Amino acid sequence: MRAGTEGGPRTTALLAQRLRAAAEAVLTDPPARLEDDSRDADVCLTALVARLRDGRGDRDVDGSRRTDLIWLVLAALAGAYPSSDDVRDVQRALDLDDLTGVTLRLLDRAHVLATSFRGHDREAVVVTGVVADVDMCARFDFHNGIQRVAREVARRWAGAHPVTFAAWTETAGALRTLTDRESERALRWRDAAESAQRLVESEDEDATRQPIVLPWRANLVLLEVPLPDSRCGRIATLAELSGTTVDGIGYDAIPLVSADIRPLGEPNGFVTYLTAVKHIRRMAGISRSAAEEFRGFAHALAAQGLTGPDVHEVTLPTAVPEPPPGFVRTEPARPLVLSVGRMEPHKNHAALLHAAERLWDEGADFELCLVGGPGWDLDASAAVRTIERLQRAGRPVTWRRGVGDLEMWDMIRTASFTAFVSLHEGYGLPVAESLACGTPVLTTRYGSQGQIAADGGCLVVDPRDDDEVLAGLRRMVTEPGLRARLRVEAGARRARTWDGYADDLWTTLLGGAA
Repeated sequence: MRAGTEGGPRTTALLAQRLRAAAEAVLTDPPARLEDDSRDADVCLTALVARLRDGRGDRDVDGSRRTDLIWLVLAALAGAYPSSDDVRDVQRALDLDDLTGVTLRLLDRAHVLATSFRGHDREAVVVTGVVADVDMCARFDFHNGIQRVAREVARRWAGAHPVTFAAWTETAGALRTLTDRESERALRWRDAAESAQRLVESEDEDATRQPIVLPWRANLVLLEVPLPDSRCGRIATLAELSGTTVDGIGYDAIPLVSADIRPLGEPNGFVTYLTAVKHIRRMAGISRSAAEEFRGFAHALAAQGLTGPDVHEVTLPTAVPEPPPGFVRTEPARPLVLSVGRMEPHKNHAALLHAAERLWDEGADFELCLVGGPGWDLDASAAVRTIERLQRAGRPVTWRRGVGDLEMWDMIRTASFTAFVSLHEGYGLPVAESLACGTPVLTTRYGSQGQIAADGGCLVVDPRDDDEVLAGLRRMVTEPGLRARLRVEAGARRARTWDGYADDLWTTLLGGAA
């Protein structure tokens, strides 16, 4: 069959390695290793195709036809994950063709995959345990809400469970193992300066040499939201046809439910992600609101004859670092209002700034500090123009970008209160973290923010009602007794730790997985 005759000695050697890894993972009696790489690739492929032919009538416990070995053989041949069309095409060939015909079909499909995703130049490792996708956390220094959750979980899982952490190849054709630098970034994150908050991929030449990961009857966990490109289709095929279960964290469905306040193309990208969610086994919503959104999507899949994911609520923790030794909070000379969040429309900064300006016009004396990086529509943001206009008028408003973690916690602890009146959040981490620091919050009364507020420490408003936002801001600024009462309530809230969250997430998604 001469499976490894193209591409030169190195390409042939890598092909032989991948096929050998697949054969040794699935065959009870794999063929003896041969010194010649081309011949070794041939004997491994022949044995794998023979197993496919022998088991073509095999069925899973649910009665569906087995496709896991087809997926694995295609992935090993190509060095990239196949699509559902690739797998089903080979499955049909098994019904109609002899051993040679099936082999040619496999080689044809694999050649297109390898060419498209440049998968021919990598080794492979077959993983039968838990694989965690931490792509963004590993490749980028970006550290916003989703990345923070993924990094906190990955750090704890790495210390407690046998997990293979993986990122995607540069062509998004397959998961691969992490470099040492990527492991440091994903599993042992440290405070980032302003330059690290930009969405710029860090250079790591070693990444191009990392082996691809071939999950074999494994458990893949999506700790992040995958980028909306070809990887979503690869994940969908993994979940549906490879014999590997796929589970994930459900952060929110904002691009779908609140498409009017997100970037123009984001809903399309999110729908690409939902093609994978269709076939996910379990999802852990980060709040009751997020869980309801994904349950609604799963319910709608009945129209396609699909059950969708089993969705559970695993609420995010509210743990924060301990204050520095000897820290004593003192009330600012004039009330300091802190608002943490990227400058994006759904964060609703425009309503907060409108209320602040009206309150200043009433003669109230307070300072407003906005903290967060620029958002996706910075150039067109009315909120940014309002900040600049208020600053020219001498109003006490500042916009801080690139604040490090230590300074951020100090700012939250010393603020009179924080204001977070977002229109839609999957969770509302700034609300929970402010309360965990003992700082009261002015926030939204519905959704995940309302869920957090229900346990005390918050004054809630309708973020779409400018008069109500103004009334809430006025009370928080002018009533020190109200702030004191809410501070007591915040201090009485029961803390939930990242350790507890990571344990609950493992139990919910993986149960008894090794």
